[in-house]
Formats: sequence, C-alpha cells, structure tokens
Amino acid sequence: MPAFLSATNWINWAPSVELAATLVLVASLVVNRLHSVYRFFFAYLAADAIETAAALIFQKNRRLYGEIYFAGQGGKMILAVFVVLEIYRIALAAHPALARFGKNTVIYVLAAAAVIAASGFWLDRNAAPSARPPILYRFAAFERTMDAWMLLFLLMISVFMLWFPVRLKRNGALYISGFVIYFLARSVGLLLSNVAPALLAKFDTTMISAQIVCLILWTIALQPGGERATTVTGHRWDPDAADRLTAQLNAINTALLRISRR
Repeated sequence: MPAFLSATNWINWAPSVELAATLVLVASLVVNRLHSVYRFFFAYLAADAIETAAALIFQKNRRLYGEIYFAGQGGKMILAVFVVLEIYRIALAAHPALARFGKNTVIYVLAAAAVIAASGFWLDRNAAPSARPPILYRFAAFERTMDAWMLLFLLMISVFMLWFPVRLKRNGALYISGFVIYFLARSVGLLLSNVAPALLAKFDTTMISAQIVCLILWTIALQPGGERATTVTGHRWDPDAADRLTAQLNAINTALLRISRR
C-alpha cells in the first residue's frame, strides 16, 4: 500500500478532508437556498466546520485547544438536539399531531437525560481516572449520555420510516437517512474512546470515512429539485400492507389530535 494511503496517514489527514467536505456542503446548501429549509442541519454543519478549523489552527496551544473543544462540542450537542427535533418535524410533517407528540417526547426525555447526566458531575467527582483531567472525564460522560439518547431517537424514527409508508420530500429522506449514519459513526467513536480505546483504533478509519462519504453524498444529492420530488419510505413493495399501515397511521394521528383538544 502506498505510504500516503496508509491508515496512519489517513487519520492524520482525515480532519482536514472532513473540514473541506463540510465547507463544500455548507456552501452548496447556501447556493441552493436549502440552508433556510434545513436550518438546524445547516447550523450544526457550520458549527462543526468552525470548531474543526479553529482546532487545526490552534492545536499547538493546549489551553486554547481545550477551550475550543469544550465550546465546540457543547454547542454541537445543543444543536444536535434541535436537529433531532427538526428530523421528527420533517418525517412526520403529514401527521401534525403525531409530530407534536414525537417532538414533545424527545424534548422531555432529553431534558431528563441531561439532568441525570449533569448530576454525574457531582456524583462522580471523585471517580475520574488519575490519568485524565476530571473535567474532561465528566464532560465526556455527559456527552456520551446525550449522544446515546439522541442516537436512540434517530434509530426510532428510522425504524418508523422503514415500516410505515411515509411520504416526504426526497431531500428530507436523504437528510434523515444520511444524518442517522453520520451521527451513528460519531457516537460509536465517542463511546469506544471512553469504553474500549483499543477498538477505537481499529474502527476509527472506517467511522471517519463514513462521515466524509455522508458529507460528499449530501453535497451531490441535496439539490433544489429534491424539494419538489417526493418519495415513500416503507412498504413500497406491498401496496396492500402500505394502505393498511397508512390507515393505522392516520388513525393514530386522529386519536392524538382528539386528545390534544380535550
């Protein structure tokens, strides 16, 4: 294998490649006027690009690098919550009562998870490994907890879309499916970095490559025409089952609408 294609060299170059791919996607969203349609997705990508660029510039200044890391990861964590809510809104746009129920569930559960995870800052104040700074250990634990819950909700909406015949814009389907893969790669990396660092070294190349592939595919696929074209997600192979599931989905939405009006 040529030296420039080695895993070690790729890991060294990967942040710069990912930054370039993110900037191209951000520019593409602006040019195609999709940044105002998928606002939190755009904000998340922009925040990620700013953090990565700043980290690359100031990586030799350990204190400033740490401040950039905490500020960047904290900001992206908040934006990721809004991305999840945005995904639920898009996926359930045709069923407003169900969308409202799903978004409220996400908000309440993530708020509770944040409180429980934040309590670990006090409960685990003496549990941090001596080899790692306590603030880094606790922040990583908080971030891991929040990412796990957000990933769970992303997987839930993915299963929902694969089962029920949901009609939505093609861009929306590409955005949701891509972000699940993108966030999964990031979350698995964070989990392995804390639980099994040895496994992280083996899968790090694959995970960051998956993120870069998602960025490239989004740049190519997210186009203005995708806002006019629609697609149906689940059970397209079985029209009878699709009709039955659509009726069930409409019934659930109607029931939730009645409950909300009481």
